[in-house]
Amino acid sequence: MNGIRRLLAAVLLAAVSPCLAAPHPVQVVDDTGRTIGLEQPARRILTLSPHATELILALGLESRLVAVADFFDYPKALASTPRLSTLGRLDRERLLLLKPDLVIAWGSGNNPGDIRWLEHSGIPVFISEPASLEAIAGSLEKLGLLAGIPELGIRAGMEFRRRLAGACSRRKGVPHQAAYYEIWPTPPMTIGARHWLNQVLNKAALHNIFSEVPRQLITVSRESLLARPHQVTIVAHSMTTTAIGQPPRITADATLGRPGPRILEGLEKLCDSL
Repeated sequence: MNGIRRLLAAVLLAAVSPCLAAPHPVQVVDDTGRTIGLEQPARRILTLSPHATELILALGLESRLVAVADFFDYPKALASTPRLSTLGRLDRERLLLLKPDLVIAWGSGNNPGDIRWLEHSGIPVFISEPASLEAIAGSLEKLGLLAGIPELGIRAGMEFRRRLAGACSRRKGVPHQAAYYEIWPTPPMTIGARHWLNQVLNKAALHNIFSEVPRQLITVSRESLLARPHQVTIVAHSMTTTAIGQPPRITADATLGRPGPRILEGLEKLCDSL
């Protein structure tokens, strides 16, 4: 709540300022604790991950996108928006030619060397790494400030919180089922205690069988899977699963693995499958 109060204070300050003709510098703290400052609202935004693009779309700023990550396929309205290679080495020359005034990078998904290069390039970089579902709402508010639309950012954050509170309501009160969430089949990779997907599973009345492991992602053995009986297997890929036994297997919607606003769609689809 303190973060919301600070954002509201910034909105009120902008509203009563005698210098309305001049844009106000704004500062926010990104998900890595870095402070990003802009002298004027971002007008040319470049996103380097699908969830970052979803954040910008949720703010109604698709017209400000100069490029998006090359593996983003939503919505069709962005089909003509330039794609920037991000799965391998970042196309740095093309990025500079696009002249963005704000780049939204993905802390754990983009190449660390590319992020360091961006930080030294002089282009403002917001590193997005939401560690919780609440942090997604906070990202909407912060990016709204950087885009010069703080009121819309606050509104989008509040709407996300409202929808999250009501998500999977039919699963409330249902006894939690043990679940194995398979990120990758060979070697088997799953989520530990520090992954935000545990909150998603909890909303769906599921319990991660590896939630006691104090890591974000872990590689597991067949023996460790056998030692953890579970009622549900959720598969986050299209390959043949290596999960043990024959519990119900659910293929996670792509939106479920992205820490962006559309994760609520994936959550509802997961609950519908249970």
